[in-house]
Amino acid sequence: MTSRLLTIVVICMIGLMLLVPIRAASVVPLTPDDLRAAYDVNPLLQSGYTGKGVTVAIVNTGIDPTFYADIKEFNSKYALPDSVISVVQPYGPSGTDQETPKSETTADVDFVHAMAPEANILLVLVGSVDRLVSGFSYVIDHNAADIAVVSPSDWEWGSGADDWAQSYNNEYANSVTKKITLIAASNDFGSNNTYPDDFYTGTGFYANYLPNAYMMPQYSPYVTAVGGTALLRQPNDTYSENGWSQSGGGPSNLFPEPSWQVGNGVPQNHRRNIPDIALDASCQTPYKYDWNSDTYTWFCGTSGAAPTFAGIIADIEQATGGRLGFLNPTLYSLASSDPSVYRDVISGCSLLQSSTNAPPTTGYCARAGWDFVTGWGSVDASKLGKELAPNATVVPEFSSVSATVMVSTLALLAVTVVVRRRQRSLSSTQRKAASL
Repeated sequence: MTSRLLTIVVICMIGLMLLVPIRAASVVPLTPDDLRAAYDVNPLLQSGYTGKGVTVAIVNTGIDPTFYADIKEFNSKYALPDSVISVVQPYGPSGTDQETPKSETTADVDFVHAMAPEANILLVLVGSVDRLVSGFSYVIDHNAADIAVVSPSDWEWGSGADDWAQSYNNEYANSVTKKITLIAASNDFGSNNTYPDDFYTGTGFYANYLPNAYMMPQYSPYVTAVGGTALLRQPNDTYSENGWSQSGGGPSNLFPEPSWQVGNGVPQNHRRNIPDIALDASCQTPYKYDWNSDTYTWFCGTSGAAPTFAGIIADIEQATGGRLGFLNPTLYSLASSDPSVYRDVISGCSLLQSSTNAPPTTGYCARAGWDFVTGWGSVDASKLGKELAPNATVVPEFSSVSATVMVSTLALLAVTVVVRRRQRSLSSTQRKAASL
């Protein structure tokens, strides 16, 4: 294993270690019902917009031996219909790859499915961390899905790193003409999102990133980057949110500021800035899921926020009757034309880590309008749906109990997990992309 690859492995492990269960007494895990209620997803589901006919591609390295059993257990526990899953391995079998915890794939499927219970799921299993960025390329090249989401990240630095990042960005630009929506987690590095240090000792990150180190795919202007909040249930069954302390955000050191990235609070720094929006990611309010035959039941991180948002977009896409495609210009224009689609998060700071054993200090802080912690804030799914699908009929939510009954009814319509395994060979374009 090369030194670069070993470093990538540790990077991704740092970004994903938040999936480890949290046992602190203060933890309040959130169920699919909690998340659907908090983000106003139930009106979409009750109106029949359940992601039916929409395909969501989930990019990761592989799956665990207990993957299918875990998915069935999750669906049974939360009264969800069985998942319809296809698998493609465009670069060959993943073999014994251990570069990322494959619980990530299970989590992604659980929360896309929880938000969009009738969406089709395509697993794009790329086999190794340094091919993660090629997963979006595969989906685009083969027009394989309507929406694609990835939670882990890849890094490059040194000579040629800018060409590496730009080449993938150029490929992602093709998603616009094909109307494929690309979504990624902003990652869990807090305010200094752009260049980590001291992986082997775990002591922190450089506050000032190196000029030739690049994170992909979330910094691509063609990707919607999803940051993190802490979603808190109040005694009256309402919800409040703060910015999560590890929500990844900051300016790109490569990509210029897109013309559409404007609005209240957006810095005019001539750089692509992330995140664009945010959903729950806090380890004090983690997601419920099932992994490794129910050995682990909670996880946290923006790795939960991104697939949850992808599921919401699948519901809305069904409501439109066609693909939504490139979201970012619309998301930013809505901040001015109808800011009610967002829940503006105005408290909470992402922490700035040091490269010593000193405790982390405050970095970026949430504020009114756009910020480096939560972007525009979290979303109200039904209001966003009415904006993106103005001709759809979205009924008001009539009760959370009714929503559970509706989803349970859907479960009767599908009694088996449908698995279609397909393996594709690499095109010459994909080989070139994978070797960059």
